[in-house]
Amino acid sequence: MRGALLIDSHAHLNEPVFVKLDEVVARAKNAAVGACVVPAYDRDSLDRTFALAGRYPGFVFPAYGIHPWFAGDPVDVERVKECLDRGNAVAVGEIGLDFAAGHDRQECQIVLFRKQLEIAIEYHLPVIVHCRKAFDPLSGILSDYRGKLRGVMHSFSGSPEWMRRFLDLGFCISFSGSVTRKSARKYHRNAQAVPADRYLLETDAPSIATESTPASEVEPMHLVEIARKMAEIRNMEYGDICRESSENAKNLFHL
Repeated sequence: MRGALLIDSHAHLNEPVFVKLDEVVARAKNAAVGACVVPAYDRDSLDRTFALAGRYPGFVFPAYGIHPWFAGDPVDVERVKECLDRGNAVAVGEIGLDFAAGHDRQECQIVLFRKQLEIAIEYHLPVIVHCRKAFDPLSGILSDYRGKLRGVMHSFSGSPEWMRRFLDLGFCISFSGSVTRKSARKYHRNAQAVPADRYLLETDAPSIATESTPASEVEPMHLVEIARKMAEIRNMEYGDICRESSENAKNLFHL
C-alpha cells in the first residue's frame, strides 16, 4: 500500500453498527485516512471481516482472531486458521487477555491466547493484542515467545513502566482516542516517551471516545484528532506524526 497519509491500525468496521459503510469509508478518505486494519473478534465477525476486505480492497486490511471475551465459546481456533489460509490477513487479532470485572474464564483465555500466538508464529504474522487488568500474566506469556513474535499492544492503557516492558519484548504501542482527553496524563506520558519507530495510531471505532466525540460516533475519520493530539504532545508537526505512524503501521503489517 502506498500514499496513505494516515493508517487506522485498529477499527472494527466489521461491527453491525456500521450500516452505511460506503459513507464511513468516504469520510475517512476525505480526511486523508487511507487504510484501516480491521480485526475480527468472534466467530461471526471472521466472515464479515473477510467480506469487508473484498468490498474495500486497498482500504480494509483484515486480521483474524478471537477476542478474550469470547474464550470458552464454541469457536475452534482451526476456524481462525481457515481464514488465514485465504491469504489476505495482515495479522492475527484481536487476541489477548481481559481480567477486568465481568470477564472471567481466565484459564480459558490463557489457553486461547497461547493457541493463537502459536498460529501467528506458524503463519509468520504479527499479533494485535488486547490487555486489560492482565499485564503481568500477559507479559509473562509473551516473554515465553521472545524473539519469535512481533505485534502491537492495541489501545495501550498501561503505565510507562509496562510500556517499557512491552517495548523490550519487541512490541509496538498503539494510541487511541484515550490520548486526546485532557485528563489522560498517563497516556500523555506514554505518548511522549514512546520511540519514534514503535507507535501506531488507531480509533478502535466504535468503542473508544475522543475528547470531542462519544465512542458510539467514532469512526476512522476521527484518527485526525488523535494524530493532532499526538503532534501536540510530542511537539512535532502534524504531517510528521502522520508519516511516522503510517510508516510504522506499514512496517509491522507489511502493507
